Amino acid sequence: MIDTQTQKKIQKQVKIVGFTYLVTTLIGSINIFFVKAGIHKPDILLESEFQFRMSILLDITMYALVMWMAVALYILTKSINKNKALLGFVFRAAEVVMGFVMVLLYTSPLIILSKAESYQFNNDTLHSLAEVFFDIYRMGSNLHLILMSVGAFIFIKLLKCASYIPKWLSYWGLFTYATVFIGFILQILFPETSKQLMVVMVPGAFFELIFGIWLLTKGVRINKDF
Repeated sequence: MIDTQTQKKIQKQVKIVGFTYLVTTLIGSINIFFVKAGIHKPDILLESEFQFRMSILLDITMYALVMWMAVALYILTKSINKNKALLGFVFRAAEVVMGFVMVLLYTSPLIILSKAESYQFNNDTLHSLAEVFFDIYRMGSNLHLILMSVGAFIFIKLLKCASYIPKWLSYWGLFTYATVFIGFILQILFPETSKQLMVVMVPGAFFELIFGIWLLTKGVRINKDF
């Protein structure tokens, strides 16, 4: 039996999850399609330094919000199955750690190129080194999204088991994160198809936007006898 006080705590965490899902999706979309677009090139990086630094700040903000989301999701679902909720939290926390590592890798080309006079390398070597860090960052993005998809899949599955969200929304979420997982596994195995496989991110972003709005406006349906 879930008492009234516990129900209030659950709905509070639901609002946090909805808010963080919505905001991180918006931040991520704006960053990828508008701020980061076209600046991952050593030749023009210094010309777009402020824009590049803004993208770094947006990434840091997004990963901080994902950490808040992971905690809220754990609190929300631990009464359903504590072990699975903990597993989901571990994957989403690992996603955050990987995200901050990626921010460091992403910042490295700017450090290398902005302090070129401090290093004993010629200009071509510095540009090549910057490109290496961008390539490592792209591989890190694949690993980061695999961790995200596993953690998110677990949490959506728990919400479905408790009937907290409608079946159509839970099945959409499960399909979304399974697709993202498979898509980015394939990107690691077949890197030449990376551009084509990026299409899996479109329905994922749309789901997260709808999911965040749903939780903020509708909350979850709590079975008092669960």
